[in-house]
Formats: sequence, C-alpha cells, structure tokens
Amino acid sequence: MLIETNISLPNKIFRSNNLDIDGQVNVDLTDYTIEAELFDRFGSSIKLSSLVVTEIEIIDEEDGTFTLHFAKNLTDLFHLNSYLEITLTDDDDKEQTIYFGLIQFEDDIYLRS
Repeated sequence: MLIETNISLPNKIFRSNNLDIDGQVNVDLTDYTIEAELFDRFGSSIKLSSLVVTEIEIIDEEDGTFTLHFAKNLTDLFHLNSYLEITLTDDDDKEQTIYFGLIQFEDDIYLRS
C-alpha cells in the first residue's frame, strides 16, 4: 500500500516557541504508532511518540489526522536548518518513513538601532 502524507508547516518557525505540526495520512491509524524526530546535524534531537498523547495527538484515527506537539524551549539550541522525520510502525513492528523534510527555524529577535 502506498501511503500518502500531507504535512502542514507554519509559514515561520521560531526557535524557543511552541511548535504544532499537523499531518494526515491515507490510512486508518488504529493499528499504528506514529513517531517523529526533529534533529539537526550538530546533535540536537527531540523524539516524539503517539504513545504519549501530549507529544503526538491522534485527532481522527479513521481519517489519519494527527498533530505533533513540540514544547516551548525544546528547540532553543537547534541549528536554523534542521530536519523532521516521521515514521509509522504497525502491530508487526514494520516501520515506514512517511515524511522527511527540512525545517527552517528563524530567530525571534527584533533588532533596534
């Protein structure tokens, strides 16, 4: 089965802020675990799992909709160019990467002269 994924990223992503990323897949999520990792090439990493409701919230299992919740201040030290990987694992422990992409952070700084 070909799994199609739709990820909605905010227009601007600021380090040190809460970050919610909405997603949708074309499968029923009842028998799946979703895991996500936000990481950069310098060793910063945050791992989330749908087994923890406050990390990955399944909005509608049948429709395949979910939201990733990255808590405030967890991204303080991330490089401006980071990466997001999302995987699905079924009941037989078969894991499939459904999304891999660049996350571009911005600093929430206003320079005044």
